[in-house]
Amino acid sequence: MMTIKNGLVLYGVNLEPMETNVIIDDEGEIVKLSSNDVQGEVVDASGCIVCPAFINAHTHIGDSFIKDLGDGLSIEELVKPPHGLKHECLAKVSREELISSMHESAKDMLYNGISTFIDFREGGVNGVNMLKEAVYDLPINVCILGRDDRFYDEDIGIDEVRSITSELLRCCDGVGLSGLSDIRFEVVEAIVDVCNGEGKISAIHVAEYYELQEESIDKSGESEIKRALLAKCGVLVHGTFPVLDDFKVVGEFSPFIVSCPRSNGMLGSGLPPVSSYLDEGVDVCLGSDNVMFNSPDMFREMEYVLKSTRGAYRSRKFCARDVLKMCTINGFKILGKDISIREGNVSDILIIKRKSNDPWLSIVNRSSSADIVQFIIGNEMS
Repeated sequence: MMTIKNGLVLYGVNLEPMETNVIIDDEGEIVKLSSNDVQGEVVDASGCIVCPAFINAHTHIGDSFIKDLGDGLSIEELVKPPHGLKHECLAKVSREELISSMHESAKDMLYNGISTFIDFREGGVNGVNMLKEAVYDLPINVCILGRDDRFYDEDIGIDEVRSITSELLRCCDGVGLSGLSDIRFEVVEAIVDVCNGEGKISAIHVAEYYELQEESIDKSGESEIKRALLAKCGVLVHGTFPVLDDFKVVGEFSPFIVSCPRSNGMLGSGLPPVSSYLDEGVDVCLGSDNVMFNSPDMFREMEYVLKSTRGAYRSRKFCARDVLKMCTINGFKILGKDISIREGNVSDILIIKRKSNDPWLSIVNRSSSADIVQFIIGNEMS
């Protein structure tokens, strides 16, 4: 048993501040919230905020070995498969260097209070297995969304697509697709259908920059966002440039939107309208995207999205609590998990120094990894 005592707890799915002790059993389950009871080992959280650990809802840690390479190039030149700079480097890197660099990025995430990350992993089954090897000795959870280069073949048959997808899903948690401009629409539909049939996650990049939307409309008469939803993808990454009736359609389908604001900023591609998606009742999550041009740090991500959104859209109603939910409650929903701090849940927990009277702003606006006092994963302290 363990008791987290004297902290300000951000309780439940709405992260309501509550002064209470949190009692956790040996299996990591929160068995009681009480202002008086103390059981087992005591963790003193005086002067601290107790909140769920972070989830990084979109990463590409496979390019960790080429940090800051190609700055100033376009998105297509940097990462578009199969001939972008990233993919040229992946074709040349040794297995050992690739695994070692992914291992270091996973350690960085732990240091920054991230207990779970969702990674788009290239390279088919072999790529998935390399990521598993990279994290096997670390107390971090990874949801691996695999991808097979054969999906890009313009002549591939749908039966073969379904077979490749089934093989891939035997070793990972779903499929993460590069985008609708890279793969035939019927191929996307087949992949998503197999994922949905097996209860796995289907995710795809959409509308990362405006030209993709123009191309999609010229080609099909529909936006990338709408086409991805018509294909029944459950997770849309980026959504930086909604057009036409995209907001209405997103509100109807209610997918998960994973925004990557610092990535969009670094690449000069825009700022995702996260507050507008929230207004549609959509669960917006945050990801740091490619390690190649972004550190996997959710403290930085949260501060950036709060201030840039308020500044760009002149929207003071977009608040720190919304942002903190994106990096905790909302992101874990993609995995079908409720990690909120309440009785009966198993929650990875951060204890962070409290720096102001507003607990959400204290974390989003003022905190960094140096302010993490304890990181409790299940019932183990890191």
